[in-house]
Amino acid sequence: MTDQGPRRPELDGVEEAVIEPRGRPSIVWLIPLVAALVGAFVAYRALSERGPEITITFKSAEGLEAGKTAIKYKDVDVGVVGEVILAPDLSGITCQARMVKGAEKWLTEKTQFWVVKPRITGGQVSGLGTLLSGSYIGVDPVLEGKRTRKFQGLEAPPLVTVKDPGRFYLLRSTRAGAVDVGTPVYYRRIQVGQVISSELDPNDDFVTTRIFVRSPYDERVHKNTRFWNATGVEVSAGANGVKIETESIVSILIGGIAFESPEEGSTEVAEAETAYPLYENHDAAERRHYATRVPYLLYFDQSVRGLAVGAPVEFRGIQVGEVTDVRLEFDPAAARFRIPVIIEIERERFTNLQVDEKKREEIMARLVVSGMRAQLKTGSFLTGQPIVALDIFKDVPPAQVVWNGPIPQLPTIPTPLEEITANLTQLVNRLSKVPVEQIGTELQASIKELRITLAKSEDIGPALKATLEQAQRTLASANAVIGPDSNAELQRTLLELSDAARALGLAADQFQTQPDSLIFGKKGSR
Repeated sequence: MTDQGPRRPELDGVEEAVIEPRGRPSIVWLIPLVAALVGAFVAYRALSERGPEITITFKSAEGLEAGKTAIKYKDVDVGVVGEVILAPDLSGITCQARMVKGAEKWLTEKTQFWVVKPRITGGQVSGLGTLLSGSYIGVDPVLEGKRTRKFQGLEAPPLVTVKDPGRFYLLRSTRAGAVDVGTPVYYRRIQVGQVISSELDPNDDFVTTRIFVRSPYDERVHKNTRFWNATGVEVSAGANGVKIETESIVSILIGGIAFESPEEGSTEVAEAETAYPLYENHDAAERRHYATRVPYLLYFDQSVRGLAVGAPVEFRGIQVGEVTDVRLEFDPAAARFRIPVIIEIERERFTNLQVDEKKREEIMARLVVSGMRAQLKTGSFLTGQPIVALDIFKDVPPAQVVWNGPIPQLPTIPTPLEEITANLTQLVNRLSKVPVEQIGTELQASIKELRITLAKSEDIGPALKATLEQAQRTLASANAVIGPDSNAELQRTLLELSDAARALGLAADQFQTQPDSLIFGKKGSR
């Protein structure tokens, strides 16, 4: 018998086990404990080395693949795209990306992300290496700025990164022309930068173009530097022949901007973000600009076809201003149209004429009284473009400066061609009033009387014979004038009539001084 019950017969002779309590755990439990510690260490290591998670928004997911698309900086992997999802408002896509450890310090609001893929733009080809390796997300890290985890991705790679040495400048013009993002910037026909952006100013009517000039060429940009549009080919004709200029073949295809600094003036290097005007071409940039301009109003009754804003105003061949406005105006009092043209005269072009306004008005009034007038003339026979010419003319109707309007008005005179046309019109009107038929009848009667006189005396003087021959020719011309071709022969006939009248006058003088010349001839002729 045992304490648990009767002993089974098959266990006879077998000693009973003695149970003793143990003082320490079994070594078997060390295995799961070690495994748990290793797992915790691995998890801690993974969490401690795990970089920050960021969100990048793009308009399209082209070239992006979750779990595969890498984020690179200088060809070094600094992150990977974990998830690509569509935005709730369908305006774009959102990438959830995991960055490497240590990226927190340059994930600022100035940091930029973009998709690197093959691109062909006007001035360059980029991303060809991704044809084999696939697209990836490029990053331009910036240490300065506020830390953030949300970014708006760029649709195109930035032309200039933060690490590129150089300066940014602003150019302003009334139109952008052929300037676009990536357009090269030239200095002495060497590309030294490019256009970063070009957009219409939201608060004004001009275009702001932002450019970047690389170092050390940015030291060439001074306060008096002038920029101009170097697009295409510039062709100009002058006294030395035709001149053709261009910056490069690239500028012909996609445009360009060039700059230079005048030799005179300040040589101080301009600060970054300095604003400059962008001129239309090289000639406009080289043209000297004057600060003091005085407007004047001109009225023309004739056609001003070809006269445009910017046309030069010249005084005896020297440019002293330019046209600023051309309009069409109806005068109800006179029931006619007039063309007001506003010009601006640059006072600084006149030497020793820097006087106050009152003195200037007195000088201008005296010049107009002396005969100074404005007139349209052809500036170039090649283009036919008119200009406004100021000069002092003689024998012009009296006129004065009109000061009672908002802009002083200067008197004008017709163009030389219009004066010739007016004179010809007056001549034709006078010729149409000439009694040609009456003159022919009187000439015929005079010839009959002369023939009677010749029949009485064969010894007529040479002057009377010449008169008769001239009268016969005149009669023939008069008959032609009276005939169907009278308009074509009218002017020549009048000239011959004048000669005939002169010959008759000489004959009459001879008859008065020598009456017997009709019988005996002119004295001394024998």
